[in-house]
Amino acid sequence: MHTLDAASAATAPVTGFLRGVERRAALLAELQCGDPELGDRALETAIQTFAQTCDAGDETGWPLLFWSTLLQAPALNAEAVAPFWDGDFAPLARLDFGPRAVLLLRVVAGLDDALAAEVFGVEAGEFKQALQGSLPQREDGSLDGEAWLAMNDEARYRLVNLPADRAAGIARLRDAALAAALAEADPKPAARAVVGLPLAKPRWLGKLWTGIGLG
Repeated sequence: MHTLDAASAATAPVTGFLRGVERRAALLAELQCGDPELGDRALETAIQTFAQTCDAGDETGWPLLFWSTLLQAPALNAEAVAPFWDGDFAPLARLDFGPRAVLLLRVVAGLDDALAAEVFGVEAGEFKQALQGSLPQREDGSLDGEAWLAMNDEARYRLVNLPADRAAGIARLRDAALAAALAEADPKPAARAVVGLPLAKPRWLGKLWTGIGLG
């Protein structure tokens, strides 16, 4: 497979793709670990790895590679000292790492069932089952539809109304990651395109099935 070498990591197609996903990726990374700083570190690492390993001749495969790479970033799999989810994102606190990733791929990344299932290397039906088990619940265990809708609305609001300084910070992070990719003398081997279920933190993705009662 022909991968982008360091010189082509900052070409328009790669930069354009990243600009299209970076806001969603930054929010997903923050909410996945409950720590904005760890989230940004994970995003920067993921962008650098993606730029070094994506196939210039297969842009259709970029979304799968990017989201898989982000979920495997070491910083995203680190234990935050004081993870925190506020407001309409508070239901995320009850979830283990795997189920939270399943939920955020839908709410924040906006992936359809087919692509999200590919990220985890499972069938679409299995992903739907995992998503169902990750939805907000009331105290009696029933689905909390209001909380689910509120979470979706809050995600949309945060993405659309991103403060200018935060948007600029994400852009600087992207540029720094691309510059680091450009400075690499030798491209890294292609990242694995499938994260793999069950989800446990590299350990990560095994907690998924047991976390939602499928183990």
